[in-house]
Amino acid sequence: MNSVIASRIKKAVPSALIILLLFVFSALAFLPVFRAAPVPSVASESLDNDAMRAINNAAAYVESNDFITELHGVIKARVFGIPYSQKVSGGRSVRGDEYTDVAESMSAFVKAAIKKEARGGAYFVTHGDRDGKSFSYGEPTELSRSDFVAAYGLPVTGLCKYRLDGAIVGAECAGENIYKYTLDVDRATEYCRNEIKTALGGKSYPEYESIELTLYTDGERPVRLDITEKFRVDKFGGTRCSAEYSETFVYADTPMPYQGE
Repeated sequence: MNSVIASRIKKAVPSALIILLLFVFSALAFLPVFRAAPVPSVASESLDNDAMRAINNAAAYVESNDFITELHGVIKARVFGIPYSQKVSGGRSVRGDEYTDVAESMSAFVKAAIKKEARGGAYFVTHGDRDGKSFSYGEPTELSRSDFVAAYGLPVTGLCKYRLDGAIVGAECAGENIYKYTLDVDRATEYCRNEIKTALGGKSYPEYESIELTLYTDGERPVRLDITEKFRVDKFGGTRCSAEYSETFVYADTPMPYQGE
């Protein structure tokens, strides 16, 4: 029986769940310009002023400066009643309106990668294959702006993938230059849920249960952002997923795209 279930997982996971795992880190802010950073604000007694000031400063800094990030995380789910986890690594490179986003996903069942780029007013997507200890990428496919946006949203060139304006319902100081935030799941995922639905070919939007952020700064700039989210998708009779990942920011005059492990 276990071998039959395992076989079903191998067949089902690559066709749906793994696509979700790759795209859950994708560009989600459907904004009219690349570097337009959200301005988090919402009236609530649960918002600490210092914490709100910190995230506003962090968003403003990345809006006006080039940076690179490195991301590592894991997504967990239960498929046919069996626990399943998928490691994801990657990162972003943002220089003005030029942008590269890489997501590489590993598990015992699937090894896949995708690279998205915007340069010179053009948009490109490249899929990668595991070649020994690293991924190799073939020739990119150029997409029109409308096709790229429809499939992936606009590049995430700001602090994070979520819509923050009016979506922060909890903000607190958790230590020196450490701040924690709780997001309104409906407002924060207004666009990311569209992308996940498209990637999965699902009939309905994913249902988010919770999103929490932990921001680490050096007093002005973001140096790390930890994200924890829980959501449910309409695959395999309904699959509940949880994701935890950490994105580290580095600032340099000539940032280079993340190239994988």
